[in-house]
Amino acid sequence: MISRGPRKGQRGQSLVEFAVSSVVLLLLVGGVVDIGRSIYVSEALSNSAREGARHGAWYDAPSLSHPYLYDASIKAAVDAELASISLPASVLKNPGNTCPSVTDGNTYHNPPYVSSAYPGTANQPWLYICYNNTPGLDFTSPATNQGQLDVNVIVLYTYGPITPLVKSQFGVFQVAANQHMTVQGQ
Repeated sequence: MISRGPRKGQRGQSLVEFAVSSVVLLLLVGGVVDIGRSIYVSEALSNSAREGARHGAWYDAPSLSHPYLYDASIKAAVDAELASISLPASVLKNPGNTCPSVTDGNTYHNPPYVSSAYPGTANQPWLYICYNNTPGLDFTSPATNQGQLDVNVIVLYTYGPITPLVKSQFGVFQVAANQHMTVQGQ
């Protein structure tokens, strides 16, 4: 005997199975998208911190100066890197509050940082620039006699997931990028 189609009790069964399984599939895809996006943002923040620190640590040997070793110049380098991947410009948390507080007693201002050091709103980078690991030391013009001292560029970001389920279950994530370099020259 040849069957001519589904029996009465099986009509629509595949539609119901697809509907039930598509919810799980969409949740998995949304989670994978958020994980990929968070890795992308984390790498972008690392690149911007590295570029800012490299920019500030540069030494112009012919003029024996550090022409980019000041807050505005380092911030411009960080913001240019952030803009290249469509992130908003950073908020410079200077003067006077240069280095964020750490939670593990590390005196070199490396992660983890206290929650108050991170932006209160999602998807906004905050920039901290520490010179010679000295809180409150800021430069509004090119610094002199800083050769062989330290510049530490820290970009802190509160990552907000785009998937509603991930956001409702986990909230926002704090992402830190820290680049520590020794200033070149004398």
